[in-house]
Amino acid sequence: MPPIGVRTPQAIVCAAAVVILAAGCGSSASESTSATAPPKAGTAGPGTQIRLAVPPALRRLPLTNQHGTTVELSSWHGKTILLVPFLSLCQDICPMTTGNLLTVQQSLRANHAAGDVEIVELSVDPGRDTPARLAAYAKLTGATWQLVAEPASDLRRMAKFFGFYYGKVAEDDPDARDWWTGKRLTYDVDHSDNYFVIDPNGIERVEQDAAPDFHGRLNPRLYKFLDTLGRQHLRYAPQPDWTPADALQALAVSVGRPLPVSAG
Repeated sequence: MPPIGVRTPQAIVCAAAVVILAAGCGSSASESTSATAPPKAGTAGPGTQIRLAVPPALRRLPLTNQHGTTVELSSWHGKTILLVPFLSLCQDICPMTTGNLLTVQQSLRANHAAGDVEIVELSVDPGRDTPARLAAYAKLTGATWQLVAEPASDLRRMAKFFGFYYGKVAEDDPDARDWWTGKRLTYDVDHSDNYFVIDPNGIERVEQDAAPDFHGRLNPRLYKFLDTLGRQHLRYAPQPDWTPADALQALAVSVGRPLPVSAG
């Protein structure tokens, strides 16, 4: 295992690949996936294990959650954090990510580990993801964990350290409408698909650069909101992919005991 503060070469390669192969929320992303045939099977597994201290200044950046409460990564000192970039207006991958996290949360409860882990979905769309919108998304999806946003300048710092990509792009579907307000969408945010495991001492232990492999039923409003590519990805996950079992294995690295997927 590498010393704290050193990324493995594999992790560096993965971070570079994310910028090039980002799977965004717009229909212009991941165009290499066929619209008529499933992609080649492959799994990313739990992710790449590393040991990298998250700077104290970064852990103290203010985040506002769906309840309008100011929190920060250091708020959960003593807990393992599963940090997952997303946005509530994603028309492609994010609803499936949240769907997988529901299974992760259910499994943590079944394994009596819910008190040891804090799931944090971090918005890459701070201009639109207000507490009220995040609360509406939580109600729509059933998410009971932390949905947070932060100022754009702080988000850039977070993205630089963890190595995830996001970028504002024009909305290419003139008929796209906000699932919450019904108003026409004027822009989208492309982003990479990642999750990061931070241990109770503030050490990043696992990073994952892959899309979720979701098997379940989305809320009809969210399903209707998915664009063509999103519906394709709901049927055939982009490759490589991660499952709830993979995320639980990644969390087990920090929690220190097996965390199997709950059957119920």
